[in-house]
Amino acid sequence: MNNLKGFVKKEDVVLTHPDLSKLWLDSGDVLRLLHCSMRTLCKLRAKGLPYYKVHTHYCLYKLDEIIAFIENQKRKEGDDEQ
Repeated sequence: MNNLKGFVKKEDVVLTHPDLSKLWLDSGDVLRLLHCSMRTLCKLRAKGLPYYKVHTHYCLYKLDEIIAFIENQKRKEGDDEQ
């Protein structure tokens, strides 16, 4: 869980939509984007990954918030190593 090197990089995301704040993803999209399991996604939410609960078992995520969260976690990892 401490190693986020396998996750998506900002330069790997190719979008046709210019405004990332308007792009919403469901849990399945996030699982495919991050190449992780549902349990790992739950752990990321517990660590502070922003999400919006629409229904009891249905969450939506904003792509720009996911990218910002991962970048922030990478920065924290870099600070911990030094």
